[in-house]
Amino acid sequence: MKLRNFCLALCALLVACSEQAPTQSSIPPEEVLQRATRAVQTLDSAQYVLQGDFDMKSNTFAAIGTARMDGMLASGGEQLRFQLDLTADIDSFEGPSSIAGTLEVVVISEEEVYMNIHSLSSQPSSTLFRPEMIGVIAGKWWLLSEGDTPPAVESVSPDPRLLQAQAQVVSVTRDRGMTTINGRDVHHYDVALDTEKLVAYLSAVAEENGGEFDAAEVRKEVKAIEASGQLWIDAETYYVQKIEWVVQSLPINRGGAASVKFTITFRNHNDAPAIVPPKDAKQFSPTMFFGLPDDARFPEEIEYEQSPRIDNQKINELIQQMNTL
Repeated sequence: MKLRNFCLALCALLVACSEQAPTQSSIPPEEVLQRATRAVQTLDSAQYVLQGDFDMKSNTFAAIGTARMDGMLASGGEQLRFQLDLTADIDSFEGPSSIAGTLEVVVISEEEVYMNIHSLSSQPSSTLFRPEMIGVIAGKWWLLSEGDTPPAVESVSPDPRLLQAQAQVVSVTRDRGMTTINGRDVHHYDVALDTEKLVAYLSAVAEENGGEFDAAEVRKEVKAIEASGQLWIDAETYYVQKIEWVVQSLPINRGGAASVKFTITFRNHNDAPAIVPPKDAKQFSPTMFFGLPDDARFPEEIEYEQSPRIDNQKINELIQQMNTL
């Protein structure tokens, strides 16, 4: 009987602890966001884990899948390293298929980008993911030429600009008080995307980069976006510790739209490992596919290889003939 009473008392204590109201911060949310904006300007390095789901549809393409990215940034976001694990079900002009792959990327500078496709498969096989072509490049580090940088480097990988945007383009819809992440006190907020703040932020970025900016057109594009999420901001350093977003009606190419849900957790702010170039990397070139059978290559490669060529002697002869006219 005493044991039963003890168990009941223990259960009551656990429930009381779980329902305890979070500690409220004495700093207004707007001030916390401002401090976070200033803090990110001092962020040199960090590690992060991104996990998300996506659903994209257009007139000619549809995809639904999951992604996980383990990475780090350094030199204020100028350098990146991440591994992306991706699975997706795709419906295209070739019919339905499923893909799975692991891609690793190292960015030392805009001119020095390395890639390693650890694995990539498609069921059934498609023209975009032919086993013969993947086999040529998989499992090796490649130094990419200009223009070959994967879109994930620029559009997915977090950097200080993304973290700065978190504090500048949102409105706090609920202050959840103080909580802890990895033993650190953090401010916890429900947030929503503020369209006008986003337009102002993008305008400032365009001006900083010397680019053109059509505020009316951008406002029209982002107006349809529905985005809500949560932010966790460190109470001491004011670095963003965690981000969670659910985004609906995100415009994509070819008149389509996407829905994404993702979470990013950060750690080791200003204490992440150094990012160094991979060893034994080779220069990537499309000519490496020329030895493959014709049915394993893109038509453009075959046309290039079979097109007639004029050697230097013939070029010189043609120039001499033109000079005598």
